[in-house]
Amino acid sequence: MDTPRIPRIQRALVAVGPGPLGLKPVAVPRSAPDEALVRTSAVALNPSDHRLLDQSTTVGAVSGADLAGTVVRLGCGPDGESHLKVGDRVLGFTFGANPGNPGNGAFSEYVAVVARLCVRLPDAMDFATAASLPMGIFTVGFIFRSLGFDLHPDSLPPPPLSSPTTPSNHKPTTGEFVLVNGGATATGTLTLQMLRLAGYRPIATCSPSTADLARSRGAIATFDYTSPTVRDEIREYTNERLQFAIDCIGTPETMALCYGAIGETGGKYVALEQHPRRLTIRRRDVAHYWVLGWTILGKEAKLAGAYHRPATPEDRSFGEEWAAKMEELLRRKQLEAHPLGLHGGGLPALIACLDQLRKGKVRGKKVVITI
Repeated sequence: MDTPRIPRIQRALVAVGPGPLGLKPVAVPRSAPDEALVRTSAVALNPSDHRLLDQSTTVGAVSGADLAGTVVRLGCGPDGESHLKVGDRVLGFTFGANPGNPGNGAFSEYVAVVARLCVRLPDAMDFATAASLPMGIFTVGFIFRSLGFDLHPDSLPPPPLSSPTTPSNHKPTTGEFVLVNGGATATGTLTLQMLRLAGYRPIATCSPSTADLARSRGAIATFDYTSPTVRDEIREYTNERLQFAIDCIGTPETMALCYGAIGETGGKYVALEQHPRRLTIRRRDVAHYWVLGWTILGKEAKLAGAYHRPATPEDRSFGEEWAAKMEELLRRKQLEAHPLGLHGGGLPALIACLDQLRKGKVRGKKVVITI
């Protein structure tokens, strides 16, 4: 396939101050030898998008992480070739609003992404669905690694004849219990599915209105997180045997819930946000971890305080292996996306959508904007 004509200047959403984004002309990023340049067709929103803008603003930096689109140019790695080719439809992500690389973010017409962290799309998958997945599936990968779990697509049974969203009557009776706090969030529904595929028994906290969604994605039991007795209910259901808790919300209150639900022998807790030290010392029999997804790029995360990370090549290697596993899961139709909140209107429409997410007005949907 001939290489498409690529402009030098594109439109992108950049930080114009603490909080707001503005649509500006910027240079199309150069792709490094290990990267692919992707023409974006859809992008998705994550809470980290507005948190980086509000709390760690880099004025002029292109924002956004999740994307799906078409490869239009390839770098040439050390071996002189790539597993991708021009014209491939892929999902991927980048570290948007990045003080270390401000000229590259997903909220733009062209994005440079690490080629080996791209996942090629099955023919039947549309760009909007694909854009909803990248940060979620790689976050689940880090969660699995933190807890000592693994996933082997080659050993999985064939895909079910029914839709992946159809609740199954089969309840696994073996395998460890794993609590997913926030099981009906976008990351939570992906986590539940992969836990079931890996042979665990996932249970979830969520609201009563989203319990059906959590169960359809693999939860064998759900618990109302607002119940004053929720920790006792989980302990009773698991017969005090819960050892693993995944916190997709990451507040002091949800951390306390997870710690309280873990059985008397202790276990492991992993969150998507930094946890207060004063809480971690309440139970010294619980090991605690928190996931910062940007380390998967293998480069220094030039953020302030506890969010700073040195370069971690081992995280990059892990991410490349996980990307190959996710490509196989999608090919086998064994991973279902979170329900979408789909918006047209291109990049300008994204500004209002991000503000809705910032204000907590988005529930039960993964916001996706077609470009």
